[in-house]
Amino acid sequence: MKIMMKNRRTYPQSRARRGVIIILTLWLVTVLALIAYSLAYEMRIEARLTKLKKDQLLAYQLAKAGVAKAICDLKNDMLMERQEKSQILDAEGDVWKNPEDKVEIEMGAGEFTVRVIDEESLININTVNPTVISKAIEYFVGDDAKDEKEAARIERIGLAVLDWRDADDVPANSGEATERELYDKLIAEDEGIEYDKNYESGYKLKNDVFTSVEELLSVYGIEPEFFYGFTPEEKKEQQYLERMQGERRLNRHIMRSHTSEKSKWQDWEPEGLRDILTVVSTGEINVNTAGEAVLTAILAAANINDPNPEEVAQAIIEYRRDGKKDKYDNDKAFRNPMELSQVEGLSGPLVQQMMAMQRLTTVSTHFRIIAEGKSGRARRTIEATVRRTWETFTVEKDDKDFDPRTRARVKRINEDDDNSPLVVESPTVRIVRWRER
Repeated sequence: MKIMMKNRRTYPQSRARRGVIIILTLWLVTVLALIAYSLAYEMRIEARLTKLKKDQLLAYQLAKAGVAKAICDLKNDMLMERQEKSQILDAEGDVWKNPEDKVEIEMGAGEFTVRVIDEESLININTVNPTVISKAIEYFVGDDAKDEKEAARIERIGLAVLDWRDADDVPANSGEATERELYDKLIAEDEGIEYDKNYESGYKLKNDVFTSVEELLSVYGIEPEFFYGFTPEEKKEQQYLERMQGERRLNRHIMRSHTSEKSKWQDWEPEGLRDILTVVSTGEINVNTAGEAVLTAILAAANINDPNPEEVAQAIIEYRRDGKKDKYDNDKAFRNPMELSQVEGLSGPLVQQMMAMQRLTTVSTHFRIIAEGKSGRARRTIEATVRRTWETFTVEKDDKDFDPRTRARVKRINEDDDNSPLVVESPTVRIVRWRER
């Protein structure tokens, strides 16, 4: 009887303990599950970050491969011209310009796309005649430039470019004593303020060369629609922001828009001043690679208005391409600038007028390489500006590093002297500017 009573007293306590144990176990399992989930989540994040870093590194290396590909093409172009003993020139039919082997090239787990832009096909704002800049602005402004007041303002903008880069404080083609007085007066007039000598607009000129094309936005009168190619309607705040945010996507689209016709992007025309200007070139314009906007600006600056400068520019492009829409060759490329006289609408004297306004050439030295590497979702872009030249190196007879494949280009400094040092000529591409993004 005592035993039975003892069991009855202890049974509720034992059941309570088991309930507590179950609850603690459930809590412990819940905590462990949360910890496991947290660890798994962190591991997934780490794995994704690791993959992203790996893809970014691979995309960067692919972009570098694109740059190497373009440099190789630039060198091969010079070698082929030497071996074929053909006229030295750069045109749209050259290997470095061919887009067929430069768009979405697969390599390993990713791919790269590379584009080569001839800097000599662009206007160098550090050497260009101000009239050419004014005519380039008129090209993008269109019919509005025909207004007399607007035309005078655009002409003044061209002179403002000259005032910005020259070292003196004397304004070009103006009766004002100093550049500061002139631009304070012009800015006050634009803002509808009555000018007096105490007025200060805050506008300061650099009086030195341009170091980047974007610096042009600081010059008096250069509006975003001139520089970027935006229309007045697109300057509305929302559309302007959308356009700015879409710039990078637009550039990618241009480089990849080859679907059924891989060279489609090659016919893309500039949208604004930034697309036809450079600060890295010899200052000469290559008539074999210059676009319609550049050629039109030069023709208009040289007062070649009959027929219309745009029509003549289009005729120049049509002539050098020999009527082809893609896969150009150099059969009709200009061997020297004076051959422009063969184009309908031009003559020898008119070509000389162009050359008096702007130095012309058919050989290019500076190029801009834009290479994009892609791996997974990672994108890396490298923009490199290079200078390509022939360089001469001395070769020792017992040089173990001497490459016999270059023997065809080896010669003696003095061919009449057998003891004269051996030299080898080689195409060399050197990096001038390098930017990554």
